[in-house]
Amino acid sequence: MQYKYLKVFFFFVISSVLVFAQEQKPIDKLSKEYEFSLIRKGLFEEVLLLNMKLVEKAKKNNDEEAIALGYIRIASVLCNFGENLESLRYLDLANNIVFDDGYDNLKIRVLANYGRNYSALKINKKAVECFDKSIEICKKLKSYDQNLLSFLYINKADAFLDTQYETDSTLVYLHKAIKIKENPFKYAVVANYYLKENVNIDSAKVYLDKSKVLILGDNNITEYYKATVIHADANFNKAIGNYKKAIVLYKESLNIYKKIKKIEEVKLSHKLISETYSQLNDEDNSHKYLISYTKITDSINARYNQNIDVVIGNFLSDQEKEYQKKEKKYNSLIVVVITFFLSVVLFIVYNYRKKRRKIIEEKEQIITQKNIESKKLKQKLNVAFDEVILLAKKNDSSFLVRFQEVYPNVCEKLLENNPKLVNTELTLCAMVWLNFSSKDIASYTNVQPKTVQTKKYRLRKKLNIPENINIYTWLKNL
Repeated sequence: MQYKYLKVFFFFVISSVLVFAQEQKPIDKLSKEYEFSLIRKGLFEEVLLLNMKLVEKAKKNNDEEAIALGYIRIASVLCNFGENLESLRYLDLANNIVFDDGYDNLKIRVLANYGRNYSALKINKKAVECFDKSIEICKKLKSYDQNLLSFLYINKADAFLDTQYETDSTLVYLHKAIKIKENPFKYAVVANYYLKENVNIDSAKVYLDKSKVLILGDNNITEYYKATVIHADANFNKAIGNYKKAIVLYKESLNIYKKIKKIEEVKLSHKLISETYSQLNDEDNSHKYLISYTKITDSINARYNQNIDVVIGNFLSDQEKEYQKKEKKYNSLIVVVITFFLSVVLFIVYNYRKKRRKIIEEKEQIITQKNIESKKLKQKLNVAFDEVILLAKKNDSSFLVRFQEVYPNVCEKLLENNPKLVNTELTLCAMVWLNFSSKDIASYTNVQPKTVQTKKYRLRKKLNIPENINIYTWLKNL
């Protein structure tokens, strides 16, 4: 959960920059200006349709560079919408065109958008590799666009968020981006970085104030940038305990995110609004936004699981095709060698078997890597369980939110049984589900054991649990 509200702000920022940051052969000057106007307003569906028409026009003119640029723009918009599979498909089409030398400017955009998609799919190591390659090509150009390089740094910082280097590397690349060119979005992102655990409120305020100043002087500020700064302001007010103002700002940014269809930000806003209402002891509104957050999260997770399964499947399939291609090539070569150069057959067979061993070793490495990842996942689950237990023992207000993130099905099924359950009742169910005794629950919540027994009795009535069934057993069987 660390860096969560920082990470989502990175995702869409590079889309417009990758389209307009460097000079390219224009498909149509008027349409280019019109497209920038659409992006500034957050009208990405219109941008998608416009570029599809421009690609068709470029195909009629047999203009490969313009076709590739159109594919890249389409891929960028699809990435914004979370359609990562379709985005990667268009990037593959563009990559087939720009693969040869002479298209370095377009290669940078292709690699950067590959990186964005891999980052969205949490394949962070591959995302970092893509951004490294794009930065390397950008710096080798005789005259490269500093603004583009700045945003490549921003997105590389994003890719580091879920790696072992996240803390140091993220901040390093954020400051590299700001050093090149000031921008309200960049300052807002850095402000959020310092707010991640109330680490440095003063530094957060400095960068937030800078972002506000820059927004006031920018008539071409995009809706997304505007929402990002407002959201950062809400995070700051929440961090200093100004909860009512934070809620107003969260809702203001949420309305913009909904308008421009930024689903990740919409999800995060619901979560933060729920937490802030909880701080104000407004359990009804807290519960309302928590339910919305859960529904959006389920929808996003379903799409993510579908996408990541297909992407991994495609990686393995491509690798297998490459193996088969190599095998076919070597088999054909063996036939030719046997026919014309019998004396070198043994040498060729030896090389062929060596290649086969290498293929088997690579497959075994993949299996080993998957086993390592599986162990890491189990470790993360154990850490998450310990975190939930610790929050319960501290009677922390975020206990229910964290419990639902780790065990989403429990509260969902409880609410299916009785939609009128309130947060305090869900919290009691969560503690019972974690096998805390009445005495433990009383100790952690600062009440008498008798009070806990009374609450359990009322909970039984609400959930229609038979008297002869242990409430813990009933909850575990949900």
